[in-house]
Amino acid sequence: MNSEKKPIHTVLVLGAGELGIQVLRAMSNKAHEHTHVKISVLLRSEAAHAVSGSRRARLDELMKLGIAVVEGDLQENSIDELSELFGSFDAVINCSGFVGGPGTQIKITQAVLKAAVVRYFPWQFGVDYDVVGKGSGQQVWDEQFEVRHLLRQQNATGWVIVSTGIFTSYLFEPGFGVIDAQSKTVCALGDWQHAVTLTTPEDIGQLTADIFFYQPTFRNEIVYIAGDTLTYSELADLMRAYWGTEVNRTLLDGKKLQDDVQHNPQDVGANYRLAFARPDGVAWNKSNTYNQRKGIATTTASQWLAKQHGM
Repeated sequence: MNSEKKPIHTVLVLGAGELGIQVLRAMSNKAHEHTHVKISVLLRSEAAHAVSGSRRARLDELMKLGIAVVEGDLQENSIDELSELFGSFDAVINCSGFVGGPGTQIKITQAVLKAAVVRYFPWQFGVDYDVVGKGSGQQVWDEQFEVRHLLRQQNATGWVIVSTGIFTSYLFEPGFGVIDAQSKTVCALGDWQHAVTLTTPEDIGQLTADIFFYQPTFRNEIVYIAGDTLTYSELADLMRAYWGTEVNRTLLDGKKLQDDVQHNPQDVGANYRLAFARPDGVAWNKSNTYNQRKGIATTTASQWLAKQHGM
């Protein structure tokens, strides 16, 4: 940690989706304590001018939070156009997700660096891409590894990576294929002792804002957070308690996972199951996380389940 070269007065958050809105709420809340900081959000034109429905409701909330809307398109705009947009801000927090398609995260990072933004939180709210490295089978993961390389090649823009594991809800999504509520089955990816780290978007939002404003400032660092870290064996025990019945425990070994991908190359769930079937890089001990060291409570898998209905 060390101090930034100049104070941060303006922050641009990219996107107001599942994670973006949580970051915006938390940043807006924190900005009340730091009155010199102004928060803006980048939205595509159709979202910025929505007149009805959920997009309009989201816009109304942003207005109430005092967040200014900036128009731009991370997919369609060129590096130069994005750089010009980003150049008006001291800091950029990227909550855009993977929706932009291959190459988008590289492009955003290049635009941030070209604009010489003082501080950047890239879209790295996921696994430890340094440990995973290239060749995981996930094209977007390879790209995330490349983003880190770009950031480390320069020193003008200070960066902070918040490693979160997967969104808690995704572990329980039928499409991921780990938990099947219908058949009361829990599948282990690769090994029953392999683990996965998970965090809710609400917790990620709160902790990202906390890390952003933390003093002394984090710079060129990876900060690990976690709502929970569970082995698949522990997850099966948790689901047995939650369902109140014995669970079917199915081990999906490497060969089975590779076969699934070969037979269904377009199946996102199959690709992710194979990518997560590893002993490292996708989980870390909660006791070593920022939230645990600071005594900040986060939502465990058990607490998240307790709030759900019909699973």
